[in-house]
Amino acid sequence: MSTDRPLVRVDDLEKYFWENDSVLDRLLGEEPVPVRAVDGVSFDIHEGETLGLVGESGCGKSTTGETLLRLQEPTDGGVEFDGNNVYDLAGAELTDFRKEAQVVFQDPFSSLDPRMTIGKIVRQPLDVHDIGTKADRRERVQELLERVGLSADQLDRYPHEFSGGQRQRIGIARALALEPEFIVLDEPTSALDVSVQAQVLNLLDDLQSEFDLTYLLISHDLSVIRHVCDRVAVMYLGEIVEIGPVEELFEAPKHPYTQALLESVPRASTAERERDRVTLAGDVPSPRDPPSGCRFRTRCPMVIPPADLEIDQKTYRELMTVRERIERRDLSLESVGDDGQFEFGDDGIPEADVPAFVAAVKNRLLDEELPPRHDRIVEEALAELATENWEGSADRLRAAYESVCERTPPDLADGSHPVACHLYEEDGEPTGEPDPRT
Repeated sequence: MSTDRPLVRVDDLEKYFWENDSVLDRLLGEEPVPVRAVDGVSFDIHEGETLGLVGESGCGKSTTGETLLRLQEPTDGGVEFDGNNVYDLAGAELTDFRKEAQVVFQDPFSSLDPRMTIGKIVRQPLDVHDIGTKADRRERVQELLERVGLSADQLDRYPHEFSGGQRQRIGIARALALEPEFIVLDEPTSALDVSVQAQVLNLLDDLQSEFDLTYLLISHDLSVIRHVCDRVAVMYLGEIVEIGPVEELFEAPKHPYTQALLESVPRASTAERERDRVTLAGDVPSPRDPPSGCRFRTRCPMVIPPADLEIDQKTYRELMTVRERIERRDLSLESVGDDGQFEFGDDGIPEADVPAFVAAVKNRLLDEELPPRHDRIVEEALAELATENWEGSADRLRAAYESVCERTPPDLADGSHPVACHLYEEDGEPTGEPDPRT
């Protein structure tokens, strides 16, 4: 069980990877482009606790774990381990941190050196840190292999002679060699068969109790998270959007992204066949150019419309998509209508053709008819495209439909179950906004 003292404290951690940043790019005057893999992540992990970090592939979970352990250097932010800033450590202090914080990698097939016997693999941390005599190290390796469910007689075999589950046990034995306090478990069961997953998870649970370990468990498997973790942090596009006790988060998720993740979990009960499902629109945006405001807004089924609009979520989402396409200029104006129907001159198309042009663009961009008020706004915006005034068209739609979700990034407030969503106050209580899904 956890105590009140955080063993690990992550404060506004950032890790960017840079493109167009080579010597040649600089000579050519190219501007570096940041890929915001981790962008302002904060959380605590208490002694003896298992914190789950969950989210879709590519959201920054593994990069968070690697940067936390200083396997990668951060762009900004801080990590404290047992009260010491990890990024200030050097020399003997950094060596001591390496002993106390270990990692179990995702792929047991690529994380073990195929040229080394498993005895040498497990013994390597002891060799690097010069712990004990040769006989002591061999004895320690034998104890660890037996503790993780392997035979001490197997220490002279090579990784290819073991199954995936056995290789992961070898990786766990290696992580335990230096008797660490903290272990990052990076998708430790994702490459394993379901039957083997349960064995490895039970082993990790037993080892935590036996050795007083603290875990950061990175996973996209929500059933694993619920089975193992005390608290859960939900990550989306480099940011934490919700964090709370595991049962509370699973039974009463707050953030629309968390709700969608939980809805995606298959249900065994036929009684839930007709349940309402929260579905996500579109693809995950690129971390090279994340959306303004709430990063989830481009896919969120609960985006908050302006207060003076009476509009259902489906229509509002469609209008936001139209505006985004216009902002990206993701529309060939010359191809609108029948072949050669609209000819653009220096001043656009003839005024007499504008109504037909607007109707043709509406037919291209919209699937359904709009209520009269919104139909008028959209027609005014699309008329600007008749003179190729893309910015004016986007500005007209933005003035009418811009959401608080795109203007202001939501804060992840303090508390036992905080959420970064404009549907909730800073204390995590609902704002009282009408349900945008209706």
